[in-house]
Amino acid sequence: MTNPTTPDATLDDIIRQARHLLLDFDGPVCTLYAHQPERLAANQLRAILTEHAVSIPENIATTSDPLAVLAYAAATSPELAQRAEAELTRSELSAVATAQPAASSHDLISSARESHRTITIISTCSAQAVRAYLDRASLDEQVNLVIGREEKSAGPATGHDLIGRTLTALGTEPAVCLIVAESQDILDSASAHGISTIAYARSAADKPGPARAQATITSLADLVLRLRAHPLPN
Repeated sequence: MTNPTTPDATLDDIIRQARHLLLDFDGPVCTLYAHQPERLAANQLRAILTEHAVSIPENIATTSDPLAVLAYAAATSPELAQRAEAELTRSELSAVATAQPAASSHDLISSARESHRTITIISTCSAQAVRAYLDRASLDEQVNLVIGREEKSAGPATGHDLIGRTLTALGTEPAVCLIVAESQDILDSASAHGISTIAYARSAADKPGPARAQATITSLADLVLRLRAHPLPN
């Protein structure tokens, strides 16, 4: 397990080689369900399963994770997958209105741009919801690329899928990419692809950071000045 924080020299080394900054949406950019219960979205998806008289196992009946319910719907039938995807996207778009920005997230994106790096937001959330948040936060013109769950997807986007699509869209090598993420799946997938990884832990006590991350931070402010201190050539 990594330490709750990482020595400055390690962070400097990671940032110095990065040309493309990848940010996990829910966590390092914002808390999507800040004022709207995530369980409500899961309940709305369960209601669709009930309408179709689908047998719901206990783990799906009790989970507060709407992505778990979406995955179950997708495994049941293409029709349910489509309906559940549309419903979850509506819930996420609704949650955008009250999403809470992560502290220093806007400064992080600005400093990455000022240091001549590209910014990509990746997410298991709907790409529509991510773009809606960026527009609401006036960040849309600063972000180069959004990779999220697509409208016609057959279920939740995995970390492997998101990272693979990102590298393809950027047309670059993993060695010049850096990801800041809270999701264990996304961090593991990025690491497996050869991307530098920084785990964002909102609480040092409760979330000490995934074992496969090269570094762990508890504040995005740790990266802001470092990005500006290590600009890339124009």
